[in-house]
Amino acid sequence: MTPSALQLFATAFALFALSRVFLRLKEHQLMIREAMFWGIIWIGMITIVWVPATANLISLTLGIGTSKPIDTIIYIGMVLLFYLVYRMHAKHEKLQHEFTRLVRLVSIKESERAKRR
Repeated sequence: MTPSALQLFATAFALFALSRVFLRLKEHQLMIREAMFWGIIWIGMITIVWVPATANLISLTLGIGTSKPIDTIIYIGMVLLFYLVYRMHAKHEKLQHEFTRLVRLVSIKESERAKRR
């Protein structure tokens, strides 16, 4: 069986993404839990590209009654995207609260310095 252009491209892309995950982990820009999450995603992509029957197995395991395994992949992808958007929103809110706290601290310190003058 000759690999298709899609298989080669998807594999190259996933391997590149995996290398970025390991690089960010090595540089301590990514926690182990996040690296494992992304590692599973990219290895799963490679697995599904090279062994398409895996998508059928996932469909049966999840109880998704579909004749097309791509439907299952799209459903899982949508769930992952919603989860990632939620995580980004939560981190944004946390950063916004932290920024507000820091601005208040700086303002208080500056006003105390101004009073001493």
